[in-house]
Amino acid sequence: MSIMSIMSIVIQGALISSLYALIAVGFTAIYGVGRVENLAHGAILMVTAYVFYILSELMGIPVAVSFIVAVASGIGISLAIYYGLVKRFKGNPTAIFVSTLVLAVVIQYVFLCFFSVQARNVVSLVPGISQIAGLSIQNNLLAIMGVSWACLGSLLWFIRRTQMGRAIRAVAEDTKGAIVSGINIEKANVVTWIWAGGLAAVAGIFFASYTHVVPTMWVFPLVIAFSIVIVGGLGSIEGSIIAAYIIGISETAMMMLISENLRGVFGMSVMIAILVIRPRGLLGKEM
Repeated sequence: MSIMSIMSIVIQGALISSLYALIAVGFTAIYGVGRVENLAHGAILMVTAYVFYILSELMGIPVAVSFIVAVASGIGISLAIYYGLVKRFKGNPTAIFVSTLVLAVVIQYVFLCFFSVQARNVVSLVPGISQIAGLSIQNNLLAIMGVSWACLGSLLWFIRRTQMGRAIRAVAEDTKGAIVSGINIEKANVVTWIWAGGLAAVAGIFFASYTHVVPTMWVFPLVIAFSIVIVGGLGSIEGSIIAAYIIGISETAMMMLISENLRGVFGMSVMIAILVIRPRGLLGKEM
């Protein structure tokens, strides 16, 4: 293998990994605080991608405005799921698991009625190509990496440096202890769902601009999110980021060296191996 091939794998893998991290962090944050698995997480990505597509492509609204509106819609959908399903089935993780999955499937079929199975291209947020170490890289991918790290860095700063962030960490560590300490559990959950919805929206827009928008596009991000949070450790944001890069770079290597059809296979394989060897994940805690 040539040095150029190795550099291509590392650079392309790092770019894709940043998108994977953005997809997974919201999913794991919700589990960490509320101990629930939101299977409609992928549907939020899909819906916000369509919102961006409709506004920017069909209505001709400027990309920046379309982006902001799409992110706001992601936050709104996330809160609607929390208040409409999660709170209603509080204390019943199985009901939440099933209801959010059913919701995702229903949303998919609603969008199929309006948009069919036709894949539609979404405008790149940052057009053009740059040369990095002799490799041609889409500026849109570079933007994905920059925005991803800006979002993830903001989230890590928030949960470590702010009073609300420390409260969220306390709830994730020990819910009963947080209640005794006077922490508002409801507020911690709402803030987490807002963050998760916003991150899912950003991920959905970039994922669509990297591939395309189609009603079934929510499945792959959900599978990736599952793989990453299992490998990194359920509820661990840092673990999810590390796992995203492990899976993203390794998957890129397999796709470039063997076959494009292996997308997603490595992530699932690593997830199964982790479940056998270290069920709590890389940075997860004993349940």
